[in-house]
Amino acid sequence: MKKHLTIIGGGFSSWVAASVFADNGYSIDIFEGTNKIFGSQQITPNGWKALSNLIDLKNIGKKFEPFYAIYIKKLNSNNNIELLYHYNLLEKNYNYGSIERKSIISLFKNHSIKNNTINIYNSNVTDIVSNNDYNEIIDNKGQIYKTNLMIGSDGLDGVSRKFVIGSNSNIKKKRIFRTVSFKNNVYNLSKKILQVLIHENGYFVIYPTIINNKKATNYIFVPQSNDTEIPSLNNKILDYLIPENLEWKTTYASFQNGDKTSIYRSGLFLFGDAAFIIPPHTAQAGNQILEDAVYIKKLLNKNYDFYEMVSMFIKERYFKKDMLAHKSKIVGEILNAQNIIKYFRDYSLKLNGEDLLDNILSPIWTTENYE
Repeated sequence: MKKHLTIIGGGFSSWVAASVFADNGYSIDIFEGTNKIFGSQQITPNGWKALSNLIDLKNIGKKFEPFYAIYIKKLNSNNNIELLYHYNLLEKNYNYGSIERKSIISLFKNHSIKNNTINIYNSNVTDIVSNNDYNEIIDNKGQIYKTNLMIGSDGLDGVSRKFVIGSNSNIKKKRIFRTVSFKNNVYNLSKKILQVLIHENGYFVIYPTIINNKKATNYIFVPQSNDTEIPSLNNKILDYLIPENLEWKTTYASFQNGDKTSIYRSGLFLFGDAAFIIPPHTAQAGNQILEDAVYIKKLLNKNYDFYEMVSMFIKERYFKKDMLAHKSKIVGEILNAQNIIKYFRDYSLKLNGEDLLDNILSPIWTTENYE
């Protein structure tokens, strides 16, 4: 019998999943809906390795902007920039960089549809009803579709997660500000490096990227709390790197850790942000989607069926998710440290930054052998 799968959602995780299942003989209905996609995705070394297992990296080409180093800086009490540590990525042979979210989705979408087994629906799924032998999904146009196997990748607030766990009301969210600059002088200051700038009210992450085939600089500001606004920096030198007239957008990311909830019910398997909550401080949400996809690909290549794949996935991927969520939460607490702890953080980075970052990053960036 022909294998058929319905995917709810049209973002990054949806098309990554679609490409893996389409490559393994599944016909797919994907409810893409309307997605607002902007900014860039950091591809950390583990994500790069997973990406190379999923698609031909030749297709990335000029869309990928590499990082050669990580600079961790702070604004001191005199509002001057102070370098805490410089982490050389080239010396460690790490592949790290960024790619526009819209571009990477397009890569996986094009990879998926080449199989000619995908039907794309431009509607949003509003309800899922479980019957004994099948599920019914209802879209915003009032159409009803019958399906047996589903992947829900429509995010934390999507209908898929509500169907599986019952409610999204307990999700805690972290406010994060994002923006992009296309100024050449700004790009030249950020070229080839990822910069973390610690401020008393939060921290900035600044890195080069390519948006709409133009060289750009991507900005993220993670406030100390959801009540904290973007600070006025009042530094003429810093104004070249972070211009005052940037148009910041408010987004939200979950920041719980260690919360184990079901990711499967009645034929619906949650994937991506809908399934696992990883705080944003280690840039692992998207990279773990890539790793998850490689793991699923391995199981499908070994002829596991959908139900066996789900069982193995839950059994073997939860441990790393818990480790990542816990470590990411710690990184966030370190970067937003106050009082005497921030002085200990700064002293540790200056004295022994390489060992400190290796201890944090190596377990995250080390991947299992999925061959």
